[in-house]
Amino acid sequence: MNKLVLAGAAALAAASSGCTPDAATAADRHEAAAVARRAVLEPTLLLTGRLESVRSEKIFVPRTPSWQMPVRWLEQDGATVVEGQKVLELDNTQFTGELEQKKLSLSSAENNLMRKRADVAGELFDKEFALEQKRIELEKARIEADVPESLRPRREHQEYQLKLAQAVSAHAKAEEDLATARRASAAEIEELEIALARAREEIDTAEKAIESLSLTAPTDGILIVAEHPREGRKFQVGDNVWVGLPVMSIPDLTAMQVVARLSDVDDGRIEIGAKAVCTVDAYPKLTFGGRVTEIAPIAQEEREQTLRRSFRVIVLLDETDAERMRPGMSVKVAVREPLPEEGLVVPRAALDLTSDPPRAHLAGGSSVEVRLGACSASECVVTDGLKDGTRLRRAG
Repeated sequence: MNKLVLAGAAALAAASSGCTPDAATAADRHEAAAVARRAVLEPTLLLTGRLESVRSEKIFVPRTPSWQMPVRWLEQDGATVVEGQKVLELDNTQFTGELEQKKLSLSSAENNLMRKRADVAGELFDKEFALEQKRIELEKARIEADVPESLRPRREHQEYQLKLAQAVSAHAKAEEDLATARRASAAEIEELEIALARAREEIDTAEKAIESLSLTAPTDGILIVAEHPREGRKFQVGDNVWVGLPVMSIPDLTAMQVVARLSDVDDGRIEIGAKAVCTVDAYPKLTFGGRVTEIAPIAQEEREQTLRRSFRVIVLLDETDAERMRPGMSVKVAVREPLPEEGLVVPRAALDLTSDPPRAHLAGGSSVEVRLGACSASECVVTDGLKDGTRLRRAG
């Protein structure tokens, strides 16, 4: 009877304390998993980034007389396009209005040239007629002056000699007037011809500019609309774009890389050549290996009006999945840090990292101050404060 009473009391105590045999076993397993053990920790740094193609056909704003112009229409981001398909149209209102004015200027230049040529033709005809008259007068004066002095009075002979000299001078002046008129008219006509050629060139430039404002796909593929460099969003209808700005691209999906951001507080924790494991957020069960190929030398603001600065990091993927991967997809990148560290490795969940210095939760319910070394996403190296085999309690 006493044995039954004692057994019942023990069972009641166990039930009231919530420590059933199965619960105790589960607790033991949970605590046993949180044990300080000596191991080599290869810390990794988690970065976030997005997919980007290594190579792509970019579509730039063409060179036009106007440095800046608004977007009138653009193809949907992510659309599948074929070579030659229209993907972007810029506003040509300014050029069409100027084109009409330039055509009027061309018509005026043509009329001015025709009028000038007619005026020049009439003026040169008059000059040539006057020269011919002076030539005839010169011939007459020469004939009269050639009569021997012995056949007429001396005074009359001298008068004919004077008339000959005057005729020679008048003929020379008429020749000079004609030459001067020809040079002046040629210069005036050349000036008008230059103005006409300039007007035609301006019309040709305006027509080519209007034609160039309708941009087509340079190849088949998926169209990616670029981000506005000042707004931090995709380009939209109505946005002003400027000459030489890449507004779209058609990526080559056979080679992909990840563009990630390394916070400036983590400067020096990774290096070029470091191995990385990348997980596309849309396909969390798929991982892709890669390596860091570029780290920007200068940290920059991630966007305007923010104090957060980061380094641009490029991770080249070892392989790609062209069927699933698309530029712009978000990616989680685990980069292995350069220096592994050996020591007592404990789970981060068993540490209170908010206290200064950090503390480790012991299995008995108390905590102890510790000194930490390198940490990964799930574990940390404890350099002082714990012994090998110490059982810990996970927070929560």
